[in-house]
Amino acid sequence: MSAPLAIEQDVSRQWQQALDRALAAHEQESATAYYTYIALAFPADTPYTSNANPLIDFRSLKRWARERGWRVLPSRQASPSDKYRPPVRFMRHASPLH
Repeated sequence: MSAPLAIEQDVSRQWQQALDRALAAHEQESATAYYTYIALAFPADTPYTSNANPLIDFRSLKRWARERGWRVLPSRQASPSDKYRPPVRFMRHASPLH
């Protein structure tokens, strides 16, 4: 593994851990995160042309969130300035009533 790739993966893991801690501490049924933070935690493998509009690996993000009891949805709070970087919304999975 090349050094820059290892550094990128380490940074990605650190962002994922921070997101995990934030969601674990969140007591509401939904949470919203900045697109840029999610892109740092789950960067897409596909190259992109602009650092201002990075791509998210949504498949990995959704799998990661599901393992922690969350669903990932596009945010309904996106403003025109967030056209290419809409906030990412997390919704808790409903727990079974037993």
